[in-house]
Amino acid sequence: MPFHFAILGLGNIARKFAEDLALIPDATLVAVGSRSLERAQAFAADFGAEHAAGSYEATFDGPRVDAVYVASPHVSHKELTLLCLQRGIPVICEKPLGLNLAEVEAMVAAARKQKVYLMEALWTRFLPSTLKLKEMIDTGIIGEVQSIRSDFGFRANDLHLALGEPSSAPAEAPNRNRILDPRLGGGALLDIGIYPQFLAQFLLGEPEEIHATARLSSQGVDLDTHVSCRHTGGKLSHNYSTVLGRTKTEALIIGSEASLHWHPRWHEPSSFSLLRGKNDPPENFYFDYEGANGYRYEAEAVMADVQAGRTENEYWSLDHSLALHRTLTAIREQIGVVYPGESRSDS
Repeated sequence: MPFHFAILGLGNIARKFAEDLALIPDATLVAVGSRSLERAQAFAADFGAEHAAGSYEATFDGPRVDAVYVASPHVSHKELTLLCLQRGIPVICEKPLGLNLAEVEAMVAAARKQKVYLMEALWTRFLPSTLKLKEMIDTGIIGEVQSIRSDFGFRANDLHLALGEPSSAPAEAPNRNRILDPRLGGGALLDIGIYPQFLAQFLLGEPEEIHATARLSSQGVDLDTHVSCRHTGGKLSHNYSTVLGRTKTEALIIGSEASLHWHPRWHEPSSFSLLRGKNDPPENFYFDYEGANGYRYEAEAVMADVQAGRTENEYWSLDHSLALHRTLTAIREQIGVVYPGESRSDS
């Protein structure tokens, strides 16, 4: 039987996910949901979905749904994930899984109590380049990982408004861009800084010590964020994210015997080089990707898990998400980012 996906939230990421579903022979997008019926109908027409709903609840009034991809803004991830879990429907929720650790803990608790599948969509974890890089590290080719440096940056639209004084523009002016809107969980850390922090914890584990600093906008979201972490054995990670301008978006993994240079943009379909001695030429590793986006790999992982009756993914488990969000919440406490409706204890 074909595997039926639904999508809740129909922005740019949802479109990329839908494009890649078309590459999977047994996957079918059958339903889409939005707060706008017109938008849902247009999206369904573009991707051949049978059912278009003008509310998230009505998404499930159509054909059978085997799993839901939640692709809405950050602030509604918890609400929509719980909506699906309560119906016993497996969920792959776009990162960040929740705004803060308290939300993630509630979502994980609900999934485990109801024994329904849930996974945070850390799609980078499932890319062929990531799998090969991890395999090489595990076989000891670079020795023991000692330090990691990674970045992710781009220039946000309407940035001049966010950089101005609070009185220089109407308070709602920067909200035209989701990344700059505190009401939508904006800021560099949760949107793109999650990738460098994921890489650090993927290879070095949860940090024992965190030092974070950031430049905040006039509305209180982080625009430019640097995080240094000390991990077990004194190993260090240095993570940088920014919406002030484009960075190379590359990663360097330093081992005791050699290093790995993950090419730009490392978090998406990419390649990497093995660096040995200074006189040794780089050994390059390239990968063939079917489709331009790279979302098919996480979708295939969800399909395999659900069809096998698993409620979590081995590569990116709910414990991994909990550990990552413990760190992200601790970082936010240090840099002073609190979203509307949160208390200091939440963030």
